[in-house]
Amino acid sequence: MTDLEEETLEMEGSNKTRTRISVIMPAYNVEDSVADALNSVRRAMAFLTEDYEVIVVNDGSEDGTRRVLKGIGDGRVKIVDHRVNLGKGAAVKTGVEHARGEYTIILDADNDIDMKNVRQYINALKEYDVVVGSKRHPNSTYQAPLLRKFLSVGFNTLVKVLLGIRVGDTQTGFKAFKTKYLKIIMNAVVVKRYSWDVEALAVTNMLKLRIAEAPVHVRQEKLFRMKDVLRMLMEVLGIAYRLRVIRWYQKNIEKENLQYKLILKI
Repeated sequence: MTDLEEETLEMEGSNKTRTRISVIMPAYNVEDSVADALNSVRRAMAFLTEDYEVIVVNDGSEDGTRRVLKGIGDGRVKIVDHRVNLGKGAAVKTGVEHARGEYTIILDADNDIDMKNVRQYINALKEYDVVVGSKRHPNSTYQAPLLRKFLSVGFNTLVKVLLGIRVGDTQTGFKAFKTKYLKIIMNAVVVKRYSWDVEALAVTNMLKLRIAEAPVHVRQEKLFRMKDVLRMLMEVLGIAYRLRVIRWYQKNIEKENLQYKLILKI
């Protein structure tokens, strides 16, 4: 795993990439933030590339999220609906099925994350296969209640012990992938809710893909509910069982992707 030094978003149009980029935004009950989040994405992408798509997966929202999304007139924004709430992991998986870019960014729709250094993530994908936003990168800024920070550190320590994922932060909702690898990874992911990131990175690590960590700028105000913490713990134990005991991921990837060794060059 490699840390990347921070660089700011370049504003010159001559620096635009010709690579098509997909942005996946899982959305659930975010009527107050999704429009601002989309505007942030569009501003960032406008300085990065002219060829991009935004896939918003409305995961059975019970508030006005769908109404807000319907009012956004932008041909680059594709809205995919789940009739009922299936979970963030399921929403990401749906978004990946629709992704057509060479690179894919996965970003939360709650507008908690500043995208100003998105160019850094895309540039890193020329050398790495996955770039993970890390709250514990030395150039990151992270504002959150103390209890949330404490639980985040504890959770990440547990992930390292059980799964051997050596990244400073698995849960920040800002990640970038080479899409051809992301589709293989997400095909093996079965966690539908909170810990899909952990499962995806466990598969990434298993496949020996190249991972880099990059700075992220996050402001979070909500606390975890105890039932969510317990659910995440159970999900991580399930991932460890599938990875370490029954080797489910290894068998699944070989079965579903017969040419994966050629694709992944391993």
